[in-house]
Amino acid sequence: MRIENMRLFKKPVTINLHKGLNLLVGENGCGKSTVIDAIRMLLNESEFSHKGITAEDFNSSGCAENTSPCRLFIIGVFSELTDEQKVEYLTWLNHNFDARLNVEYLHSTNVRGNYKQKRWGGCSSNSAFDWEPLNDIQCVYLPALRDAERYLRAGRGSRLSRLLTNLSADELKEKRKNKEKMELETEVAAFNHTIEQKTDIERANKLINDSLKESAGSVFAQSTSIRFNELSYERIVESLQLLFSNELDVKEDTAFFSLCENSLGYNNLIYIATILAEFEGLKEKYSSPRILLVEELEAHLHPQLQIKLLKYLSKQAVEHDIQVIITTHSAILAAATPINQIICFNRCKDGISITPISKCKLENDSENFINRWLDATKSMLLFSKGNIFVEGIAEAILVPKLAEIYLKSKGSLGVTSLEDAGISVINLNGIYFQHFIKMYSGYRITIPEQEERETKTAYKERVAEFKKKNSFAEGEFIKVKNINVKCAVITDNDPVDNQEIFINSENGEEVVKKEPATPTKDNCLPSGNPQIYLKEQLENMTDNCRVYSNLKTFEYDLAIESHSNARIMLEIILDSITTNGDIADKAQKYIDEIDKEEREDEFSINDAEMALFILKQIDSSYLGKGLFAQLLCDKIDDSFIVPDYICKAIDFVLGLEENNG
Repeated sequence: MRIENMRLFKKPVTINLHKGLNLLVGENGCGKSTVIDAIRMLLNESEFSHKGITAEDFNSSGCAENTSPCRLFIIGVFSELTDEQKVEYLTWLNHNFDARLNVEYLHSTNVRGNYKQKRWGGCSSNSAFDWEPLNDIQCVYLPALRDAERYLRAGRGSRLSRLLTNLSADELKEKRKNKEKMELETEVAAFNHTIEQKTDIERANKLINDSLKESAGSVFAQSTSIRFNELSYERIVESLQLLFSNELDVKEDTAFFSLCENSLGYNNLIYIATILAEFEGLKEKYSSPRILLVEELEAHLHPQLQIKLLKYLSKQAVEHDIQVIITTHSAILAAATPINQIICFNRCKDGISITPISKCKLENDSENFINRWLDATKSMLLFSKGNIFVEGIAEAILVPKLAEIYLKSKGSLGVTSLEDAGISVINLNGIYFQHFIKMYSGYRITIPEQEERETKTAYKERVAEFKKKNSFAEGEFIKVKNINVKCAVITDNDPVDNQEIFINSENGEEVVKKEPATPTKDNCLPSGNPQIYLKEQLENMTDNCRVYSNLKTFEYDLAIESHSNARIMLEIILDSITTNGDIADKAQKYIDEIDKEEREDEFSINDAEMALFILKQIDSSYLGKGLFAQLLCDKIDDSFIVPDYICKAIDFVLGLEENNG
């Protein structure tokens, strides 16, 4: 699809929709509903065609800049057509033999007050438009605030009457042609004749006729008969109503109830079931596209039903060739949908960015990893205005709090927290961020081919080294579509432990003695993190993603950042120890030395050793990183010093590094 000058979309925007299920995700006000309504406009969906467009459907700034009446323009291209469909849409075909449909609305009204519109098929706007192919397209729309009970209620145009009328359309046409009645019409007529002979009805009928004859006289009186109206087939099905039962095993004595007694969620399910039944019942009759548009599928449904319905719609889409297009704010639905069926909508500086994740060209291992990994919490990354990826639960708990402290120290920025800015902190439970940044980076490496006589092992090693390059030259990568929000990775440097090898004098065996690495701000050590190569590569290859690393680990760096930080952390350790001993004594000694330094302005503490001691206690069985992070989050205040690498990550996702020069 291509949309121009409609609501949010002033500039032309293109949306690629997949065959089968399409899940449109994103923040509020980023154009998901506009795309749905654009499809309804384009396909002349029944409800939209009755209502028509309004002045609010035009982009206001786009119209203000035009001296002549501005236009709202929508193009839809149907691809992968069968030979039968190419014949049906012959007048719509473009040079690729895809069916192209165009609609243009002018910001100018006719004598009836309706906005002028023009439709054409193909690439030439001068061709006469054939309405029949368009009318054959089945497009059904379910609004976000849907009243399923009203749509299912008996009456003209009800969903049930449409289903029954469409299913019997061929038979009804043949009967009318031969001036015959439908079987249902005959049975209703026979029933009318039967009830006339019932004692109570016959008696009531006689009393009315006798009274009428006496009041009007034999000359002026009329006759009456109590019966159902002689109804046409259409009127009969319009009077039918759907009832429901909570029992699946229906028996003769099963009680059915009115839909007004049912829940909103289950009525929505019944409504969707009638639509899918109509699609399935008519699939042999039409070769034209069938499209189901659903806004906020999650409406009135609890999480398990949301997932069940989504999977059912996805299955129906494949089995019955229905294009299902759903908008959602549900992280549950996003997590339950294969990543390649998701289309992300994001607001950015240049307007609205729309990214089908299938266009990010993820490798199979990354796609499979993300599909396994996404859950209702982690799928928030698809709805955010920016992401900070972290390694574990401690960072996930503390980074939002540290961001509040840092942003407060920066003064009036307009945002006071990551939450205010729409930034999500995503816990990866490891260093798997290389899979996720591929959705945001905008480039994909071109893997070199295996050379003649090169062994499989040698080739694998060469590819591994190739992937770790600091940058790639032309031909070594391709540009791909990306989700246009910024992502920062906060990761540990994890320097390799120091080790010393010596020979045991008693038995002559080789002994390896390891000592934990203790980097300082003045002595950074080489990284042992296997993903650290991305730090320089991303800086050279994309403006969207950055990696920020520390000296050693998250907790170590918090402690070594300042003595005031270390003191708070030591107090938590002391409070968590239930018995006196060497650990408690050492923690208290460090606190006393910090207090002494503050009084006497003397510096004698080995900061690296103290930070390592704190880290060991946090990693111990009596404490643990998650619990410690919760305790620290409750205790820290504005005096806590935020490490520089975390500040830089916050600056990046908020765009503050641009303002800083």
